Amino acid sequence: MKIPSNARIEYEKACDASNKNKFEEAEQHARTATDKFQDYSAAWVMLGVIFEEQHKAQEARDACSHATAIDATYLPAYLCAAEVSARIREWEQVLNAADLALSLKSEGDPYAYYYRSIAYLHLNNPVEAKKSALQAVEIDVNHNEPSLYLLLAQIYDREGDSANAIAQLQQFLKHSTDRQQEDAAKRFLAKLESQQSAK
Repeated sequence: MKIPSNARIEYEKACDASNKNKFEEAEQHARTATDKFQDYSAAWVMLGVIFEEQHKAQEARDACSHATAIDATYLPAYLCAAEVSARIREWEQVLNAADLALSLKSEGDPYAYYYRSIAYLHLNNPVEAKKSALQAVEIDVNHNEPSLYLLLAQIYDREGDSANAIAQLQQFLKHSTDRQQEDAAKRFLAKLESQQSAK
């Protein structure tokens, strides 16, 4: 599908503003992109992401589902829906979106497995959660998503496997660039290590 250049330019401006956390500006550009080209799936997903960052869950969900209505095979639309549902802790919805993403033959994308794993963990199914998280880690050979290790640490901790939880946290700290998450991981690691030494 040929995207008009004026819509593409607005989309690129939206991406740039979003990366700088200028969400109101990003929203304006994304809206202009979708006004100029109604069937612009990527711009609708961008709009969903921007709304999600602004904690506008319903608008985010509407934008993501608009993208899937335009193109039912567009993977980012389902990942967008999964992220929105995860933010508002609707785990069945997260699982549904992740399963739809995986039905698109998206085996090479770790994010569908990541969301599936989070959903299963919160739905108290650690076996399935671990299976999906391990599949995501296997795909993510360049460690682009360090939070996968954090997720695995939580799963192993839930299973009572402190040694593996500690190993995953160490992996996370080796690859992470998120200071806030690192601080939380260090606290989690200290707790597990003190529990182990108390045994």
